[in-house]
Amino acid sequence: MGMGYHTKIPETGRIDHRRVNDPRDGENDVKRLTDREVEVIADAFVSARREARVLDRFPGDLPATLDDAYRVQEAQIALDGRPVVGWKVAMIRPDLRAALGAERICGPIFAGLVADLPEGGAADVAVHDGGFAALEAEFVARFAADLEPGPDGFDDARIASALASLHAGAEVASSPLPPINEIGPIAVVCDRGNNAGAVVGPTLPDWRTADPATLTSEMLVDGVSVGRGSAASVPGGPIGALAFLADNLAKRGRKLRAGDVVLTGMTTGIHIVVPGSSGRIVFGGVAACDMRVVAVTKGSRPS
Repeated sequence: MGMGYHTKIPETGRIDHRRVNDPRDGENDVKRLTDREVEVIADAFVSARREARVLDRFPGDLPATLDDAYRVQEAQIALDGRPVVGWKVAMIRPDLRAALGAERICGPIFAGLVADLPEGGAADVAVHDGGFAALEAEFVARFAADLEPGPDGFDDARIASALASLHAGAEVASSPLPPINEIGPIAVVCDRGNNAGAVVGPTLPDWRTADPATLTSEMLVDGVSVGRGSAASVPGGPIGALAFLADNLAKRGRKLRAGDVVLTGMTTGIHIVVPGSSGRIVFGGVAACDMRVVAVTKGSRPS
């Protein structure tokens, strides 16, 4: 970067986001991670998740760009070894978007971490005790066919034609790094988008033709309503999130495939939970889904 800026996480876990990928800086001055540095960061997150171990700081130097963060994410996917069965999409805070050159980020959902509740009901969701843990009410898209670009790329009609259904759902957001969201989007991308699973609830009626504002969502934690929203809470609605994701994956040599599920972004807020908490999502016109929050343990299925 212009001032030779090199981000190292201080004890507080805070960084100066104004100096991360500042568009005023010359590209030739941006410090890129070496392949070895990418591997070390990815391995630290994979190992901590497998061992149910909390990280007390970001494992190494924080990447200076989202491009390098996605390199770490790709390395983590390879090291984990499980098939990717879906993705999560999240908005970047408005004050960070110009510096990062993006409005959204994404991360993978691994096989074994999707709880299907087509008629409603309940499921256990595992989070890192002592790490970051939250539940988020989200609209979940499921693909019927592989999504391929057309002459104009990924337009709304092409995306909609590849979809099978839109569901009530929730993201299980969890990481072994407690201040991951505070550190910022680059750290979140490095650790799988801060994802530990998805709950896919009932299919929403008339989702193809309904006004997004009429597709309502609500999250309750421990029996108390903590947020309400709708499909319009996410800019561009679910289709806008999917358009970003399709473009992001194409640049990485990936694509959305038949059967993939996609968490399209929080609609009611980020709701912090701990093992022992309970969550409930209530979406208009379909049965509610309950989540029992449990702790990831060493030797159990990795989150």
